[in-house]
Amino acid sequence: MSYSTTTLALLGVLLFSAGCSSDKDVEPERRFISFQMNGKIMLSEQRNMVYYVPGDKSDTDPTNDKAQMLIQGYTYDKDAVLIHIMGDDVVIKPGVYTNTQPGNAFTIEKFPTMEFIRADETTGNWRVTIHQVKDNPVIGEFSGTAVSMDNGTIHQLTRGYFKLKCQTNGPAIH
Repeated sequence: MSYSTTTLALLGVLLFSAGCSSDKDVEPERRFISFQMNGKIMLSEQRNMVYYVPGDKSDTDPTNDKAQMLIQGYTYDKDAVLIHIMGDDVVIKPGVYTNTQPGNAFTIEKFPTMEFIRADETTGNWRVTIHQVKDNPVIGEFSGTAVSMDNGTIHQLTRGYFKLKCQTNGPAIH
């Protein structure tokens, strides 16, 4: 083999091996919020995010002592979906969070009607279970009832799931 043929063969092997990766690397990066509202499937894929801010007890401001997580997305019908979770302490841990704790809420703003549907500490009955918060992605499920702030109708929320990448503002999630 000539020098250039050997070089080309070696280059081909290197390029081929560089293109190969472990199974973990090729796992799809699917991010979603999915649920049924009154039996209709609501799906937000790729147009969503989780924002996380840990609590801070090192200052004199009592309003920032608890960790907060905001899960947001947009459905294919352009409905805005927001899930706000307030931790019991400076970090959010796997567990069940309900709307009876002030700060926890599920909100959807319907498009194009702009109907505002909500479950919070004064309205509806809603719960979210966080299964994983450490080492991305954030994974959980939710269900309950939410109430239209426009006309008072009750909306059933069933089979709610999410798996999203998390943006952290501060120390790592526990």
